[in-house]
Amino acid sequence: MIWQMAMGLPSIRRGSLRISSHKLTLQRSFFKLPTPFGTIDDGLQKYQVKKVVNVPPSKMFEIVSDVSKYKEFVPFVEDSYISNKDASGLPTAAGLRVGWKQFDEEFQCKLRCQRDVSVIAESMSISLFESLYTKWNLREVKNVGTSSSCEVTLDLKYSFKNPLYNTVSSLFSDQVSKIMINAFEERAMATKIKERLKL
Repeated sequence: MIWQMAMGLPSIRRGSLRISSHKLTLQRSFFKLPTPFGTIDDGLQKYQVKKVVNVPPSKMFEIVSDVSKYKEFVPFVEDSYISNKDASGLPTAAGLRVGWKQFDEEFQCKLRCQRDVSVIAESMSISLFESLYTKWNLREVKNVGTSSSCEVTLDLKYSFKNPLYNTVSSLFSDQVSKIMINAFEERAMATKIKERLKL
């Protein structure tokens, strides 16, 4: 998704994605070299988004860790799959194909999953990026008289091989981070509604 933004393509959302009224905070970490276009540390642009989602951490973990279903709801993801799992059934390697018009890129990533707590994905092979890293942290939030919610923290770090893409993409990364976390929130809420209808 980031590279579509970097090349000036419009923000297209899969389904009826929207910015939710739930609590949403976005912060940039300031390291060695703050620039007017974004935050850079050793060539990596870094962004963090936090949001409280009205589902328990176990449900959010289920959605984030199931990379094979990203193609169903994540913007720009044309295909997604899990290529390896550990003995407990958690994914350890996965792949995505991201496309828009004439642009089409596929890459693989290694996954580290701690059930109901975190999902870390790091790129293993990709032509556009020097580095691509995402980390989802999930923390239970107790609600009085209702089921628990989940505070979701998404950390995104990346660097393009093309310096121009790094400069231009920093203009859009805030928006991309928000779109990503809202796509997962909507998926979680839709899943919750479907489960209730089955009762």
